[in-house]
Amino acid sequence: MTNSAVLIANGKVSKTNYIKKIIDSNDFFISIDAKLENLKELGVKPNLILGDLDSTVISDLDSQIEVVELSNQNKTDLEKSLDYCIENNIKKVLILGSSGLREDHSMANILIASTYSNILYIELITSFYRIIFVRENTKINAPNAPVSIISLSSDNKISTSGLKYDLNNEKLKSFSHGISNEVNGDNFTAEAEKTIVVFIGI
Repeated sequence: MTNSAVLIANGKVSKTNYIKKIIDSNDFFISIDAKLENLKELGVKPNLILGDLDSTVISDLDSQIEVVELSNQNKTDLEKSLDYCIENNIKKVLILGSSGLREDHSMANILIASTYSNILYIELITSFYRIIFVRENTKINAPNAPVSIISLSSDNKISTSGLKYDLNNEKLKSFSHGISNEVNGDNFTAEAEKTIVVFIGI
C-alpha cells in the first residue's frame, strides 16, 4: 500500500493546471463513493472505491478496481475514508471534489479535515485554492499567490514570514482579519499555537 493517495469526492471538480499536476504526479487514486462524472472529468481510473456505495453503479466499473464498503452511518464517507487511510498507513491525502455544490458539505469537509490533520497531511484542492492545515512551523511554496488564514480558535497566536501582511505571535481579531493576504516572493512560512486553515490561490 502506498503512503500517499488522491481522494476524489462527489463535489465540483475541474481539471485546472494545478489539479492536472496532482493527477500526473500521483499513481494511487481512491474514489469516495464513486461519482462517475468526476472520474471521467479528471480522466482517472481509481485503484480503490470506498464508501457506503449509495451513489455508484458497481456493475459499470472495471472488475479490477477494489471496492471496500464502509457502512458506518454515524460518519460521512470522507470521515470513513480518512479512517481507512490511517488504518492503512497512508499519511498524505490530497482531496479533490470536496466543495462547490453544497456550502454545508464544503464547510463540514474543511472542519473534518482540520480534525484529522493532527494525524494526516491533508490538502483540499478546489478550482481556486489549496486548503492546508498548519500548526508547526511550515514552509509553503506559493509564488506570489493570494493567501488567507482562518483560525477556528480566537485564542490562537500565529506567526508568519514572507507575506505582505505578516503576523508576529498575534491573534486574529476576527474571522476576516487574515483574509486577502499575499506571498512576497516564492514562499512563506506559518506556525500557530493551534491549527489554522490556510487558503492558497492556485
